[in-house]
Amino acid sequence: MDLRQLRHVLALAEARNYLRAAETLHISQSALSRSIQALEATLGVTLFDRDKRKVEPTEFGLLLIEHARKVDLAAREIDREFALARGLETGELSIGAGPYGGAALVAKAVGRLCAKHPNLRTNVVIGPWQEFPDRLRAREIDLMVAEVRTIRGKDEFEVTEFASHPSMVVCRPGHPLLGEDQPDISAVFRYPLVGPRAPAADVEAILQLAPAAALPELRRRGYLAVTCDSLPVLKTVLQNSDALCLMNLFMIADELRAGTLAVLPPHFDFAGRGTFGMAWLRGRTLSAPARAFVELLLQHDAEMHLLERELAQSGWVR
Repeated sequence: MDLRQLRHVLALAEARNYLRAAETLHISQSALSRSIQALEATLGVTLFDRDKRKVEPTEFGLLLIEHARKVDLAAREIDREFALARGLETGELSIGAGPYGGAALVAKAVGRLCAKHPNLRTNVVIGPWQEFPDRLRAREIDLMVAEVRTIRGKDEFEVTEFASHPSMVVCRPGHPLLGEDQPDISAVFRYPLVGPRAPAADVEAILQLAPAAALPELRRRGYLAVTCDSLPVLKTVLQNSDALCLMNLFMIADELRAGTLAVLPPHFDFAGRGTFGMAWLRGRTLSAPARAFVELLLQHDAEMHLLERELAQSGWVR
């Protein structure tokens, strides 16, 4: 029994299909089948029951899978410790970033890290922020950059929150609401609202601002006309419709200066503030690449905070 065979078992247990498991392992289906058969012969038991539709682990298979996961995790931790020792020039870094604010924040910091350490291997995983705590626990990523309110105060995570970033209602230039004289905030709900999936508390705070007559229907079908986690896609939707979206100023600084997006006046403020930050497992030593990235990211976040203040003071935000 070796680590390679154990990883074959884990892949098959995950995929429940020889072809899909072989594809994830980048080996042929026949090679995977021979590996499993050899392991079963060594142990003298059947690990998987097979039929035409799916593959299911037996009682012995479940027992081996439980231990194989621990062995695989330990092996990856050994690899990581060696990477820590190698440092910045030959090490690796895996970052989980939310597709909305997280991705907008990490891009420049990753670029600066790459410029300073071109031999460093960095893997940026863009995905739903809700997945990243589990990915941290599984050691699939070294740290996450995303919405952190849901893990704030949990003992298993170290959390560093960024500067407070005000949320504004963003629209296209020439939007009808830009020409109205101080309409009520409920006027926002006359237009399609678009945005990413949000924490339940944020959704409730937005719904509390809706007209009472519209609230039952908004609760039933959801308040978003377009739900999308991609910031570039949402910007394009805004530029080609009368839709509105809550965004942080740092996300749209370039578009404000170019005149391709605009923000509604301050009386449309939803009092929303992006609670972005980074987190990693408590007690797990950050590698040299991770420490370098954290420093660059904090620097970039401070720059974005100053930029937002400048935008607000220079007339870009009316």
